[in-house]
Amino acid sequence: MTSSGRLRAWIERQHGGRFRAAFIGVATAPDGTAAVADREPAVRICCSPEKARQWVEEEATAFGLPVEWVEATAGGRRLVR
Repeated sequence: MTSSGRLRAWIERQHGGRFRAAFIGVATAPDGTAAVADREPAVRICCSPEKARQWVEEEATAFGLPVEWVEATAGGRRLVR
């Protein structure tokens, strides 16, 4: 059985004008079921949303995986996409 993977990524606004980029691996089997990696997401604090996005995209390129950008809310803060 073959599966495909991707990085599920998001960017959160932080206090002090910083941005927290994060991603986690997600695998999708041919039957459409998805499994999120059983670990904490990789994170980096960046000075801008552009730098945060750039870091995620560089990591995805290094892994040879596409990025799935998601939006959500955490602690009442709107997440940047």
